[in-house]
Amino acid sequence: MRKAVLLVFFLLLTCVWNHAVFASDAKLPVILLDSGHNPPKSGAISVRGIYEFDYNDQFTAMLAEALRKASFHVELTRLPDKSIQLNARADLANRLMPELFLSLHHDSAQLVHLESFDINEITAYRTKKRITGYSIFVSRENAQFQHSMLFARQLGEHLLQLGRKPSLHHAENIEGENYELLDEALGIYQAGFVVLKKTKVPAVLLEVGVIVDEDDEAYISNPKNREKMVQAIVDAVNITVKKIRLGESD
Repeated sequence: MRKAVLLVFFLLLTCVWNHAVFASDAKLPVILLDSGHNPPKSGAISVRGIYEFDYNDQFTAMLAEALRKASFHVELTRLPDKSIQLNARADLANRLMPELFLSLHHDSAQLVHLESFDINEITAYRTKKRITGYSIFVSRENAQFQHSMLFARQLGEHLLQLGRKPSLHHAENIEGENYELLDEALGIYQAGFVVLKKTKVPAVLLEVGVIVDEDDEAYISNPKNREKMVQAIVDAVNITVKKIRLGESD
C-alpha cells in the first residue's frame, strides 16, 4: 500500500514538474527555423560534392542550440531525415505563429558563371570567377513585411560586422536572377518565395554563403567561422525580437 501511495505521489510530482517546465518554456520567444530543401539529394552541389541540404541541416542544428542557450524556444520545420513541402512549411509557421521565421540555405550561381567537374562519382560545379558572400531575401507579400525588413537589416548588419560581404549576383540581369535589391549595402532582396510570402509572421530567407565558390565554401565550412556567423544571427534575432515587442519597425 505504501509503495502504491509513493508511486502515485511520484507520478503526480512528475506531472507537476513537467507542466512547470512546459509552462516556463512556453513563455520564451519562439523562433521557427527552416532548413532549406529535403534529403537525400536536394539543393545545390558544392565544390566538395556535398548536397546543399547537408550544409543547411548542420548550420540549422548549430543555430538552434545557440538560440536555446540564449533563452529562445526553437521549433524546426523538419528534422534532418525528414521531408516537407514548401506550402507545409508556411502552414506550420502560421499554426505556431512564432516571433520570427528564418529559412536557412547555402547559395549557388547560374550556369553561365559555373564550370562542371566530377567528384565523388557525381557532377559538381565551381565558379569561373569569385562569387562570395551572403544574401538575404524578404517578400513584400508577407503579412508583416516591415518587421521582416527589420529582421533582414539586423542580420545584414551583424554579418557585415564579421567582415562578411553581401553577394550581389542575384541582382544580375540574367535568366534565373534579376531579383530586386531592396538594400544593396546589406544584400537584401525582394523575392516571392512561398516560405516568405505565405507566412503570417516576420520571415526572412538567408543564403549563408556560396558553396560553389572554393573560397566561400572553405570559409563557411570552417567551424570557427560558423560559430561566429551563428552568434551574429543570435544577436540579430535578440535585437529584432526586442524591437518588435517595443513596437518598432523598419
